[in-house]
Amino acid sequence: MTENNVMNRTFERRYDIDWLRIIAILLVFVFHSVRAFDTLPWHIKNDVLSEGMTAFTYFLGGAGMPIFFIIAGMATFYALRKVKAKQFALFRIVRLLVPFAIGLFTHIPLQIYLERISHGVFVGTFSQFYPTYFKGTYAHGGNFDFFGGHLWFLIVLLVISLITLPLTMHFTKDKNLDKFDKFTNFLNKPGMLFIFPIPIFLIEVGNILTGEFVYNLGGWNLFSHLLFFVYGYIFASNIKFKKTIEKHAIPALIISVVCGVLLFLLEDFNLSDTLEAVFFMILGAIYSWGVLLALFALGSKFLNRNNKARKFLNELVLPFYVIHQTVIIVIGFYIVQLEMHFFAKYIIILVTSFTACFILLMIIKYINPLRFIFGMRWKKGLLKRTKEIEEVDVKSLQNKT
Repeated sequence: MTENNVMNRTFERRYDIDWLRIIAILLVFVFHSVRAFDTLPWHIKNDVLSEGMTAFTYFLGGAGMPIFFIIAGMATFYALRKVKAKQFALFRIVRLLVPFAIGLFTHIPLQIYLERISHGVFVGTFSQFYPTYFKGTYAHGGNFDFFGGHLWFLIVLLVISLITLPLTMHFTKDKNLDKFDKFTNFLNKPGMLFIFPIPIFLIEVGNILTGEFVYNLGGWNLFSHLLFFVYGYIFASNIKFKKTIEKHAIPALIISVVCGVLLFLLEDFNLSDTLEAVFFMILGAIYSWGVLLALFALGSKFLNRNNKARKFLNELVLPFYVIHQTVIIVIGFYIVQLEMHFFAKYIIILVTSFTACFILLMIIKYINPLRFIFGMRWKKGLLKRTKEIEEVDVKSLQNKT
């Protein structure tokens, strides 16, 4: 079978995946809105930090980025059922690399500038700071953020999508999918879904024991992100996984709650630094997997519905991700300087940042060059159609009068 052959298998349109993507980006937004108040290093910090906010950060961040990579793996399978490998690669490059590259030289420097101002490392205007942005790498005490701050997800996803493309394209074809089913059918057996986190925490523990040889981003190392992506592809490739995941909703919820409670209760457990890191990584991986399974199970049962809201919001997920952290940092930079309770500051940052993001997205949505810059599809006659709708509404109103 060649790439031009029509696929014979039928896979239903999974609207729940779109809804989970929307929910995931909102959770990431809430997560980054908290960061000014937890006890972990970040771009800007409030004068009063909270251990409660730190715990919230850990619990919320555990499944934040994995869900994006799992959804990306699933989306890859569905996309390759419809387009050729070259078309898929080109689309990924344009959609992910353009907002990453532009962000790397525009609003990401603004994040670093406000961080340096906030920590008293630099004094001056943004125009004075910008030339220094290219002096040294951010990871080694300099200013240039090679991974693009929160935009690292775009470049990592692009690399993973391209390096796995030969295999994902191979197993997407019906004749090879039949062979792949022999493996995935085994994983569909009761309880087998809970072996998936084992490779994850083995990778994470191995990385800890080797002094974090592999770079960590978003709380997980790069190989773990690759595995989450592969898991998503596997879930999409076998129709039986949908029902299997749904059946694991209750066990997954119980496991995530138990592990979450243990993580909280054993926070001050006295072990050596290495043993403590290993112990909490294993427990954290199981917690995260339980949360992920529960979300996908509940989404599959209750969110597999299509409506105008899904279509409207799903299109805005990527540009929202691109701009949200910069907006939070800009607004948060000024809010943390106010004299009020830290939780009141958090609410102000949350509400005003979301409002600002929404306004910016409405501008981006209806201007094609901005759509392209922020990873959205170029729409022909975008403004023209809006004008035509307005003309129809005027004529309709005239006829009524």
